[in-house]
Amino acid sequence: MSAAAVGTKPVQFRLPAWARDFLDEHSRQAGSTKTEVIVEALECLREKEMAVLMAEGYREMADLNSEFAEESIGIASETLPEWD
Repeated sequence: MSAAAVGTKPVQFRLPAWARDFLDEHSRQAGSTKTEVIVEALECLREKEMAVLMAEGYREMADLNSEFAEESIGIASETLPEWD
């Protein structure tokens, strides 16, 4: 049993012809299993979605982070007069 098969569960789904052809060709060219190709594709999709969520989070936090930085500069100025 390959390392990729550990903890896996068989599933069944339908693919359009173009997707089956691509899967067959890509797995053949890469010398990997169809399962490995599907897992790689799902990992790419998950990473893409995570990047979108992270970007949204950074945008949402931008104003709060700016406020925090401005307050910190004010506090630092009291403590470190050379920052004025």
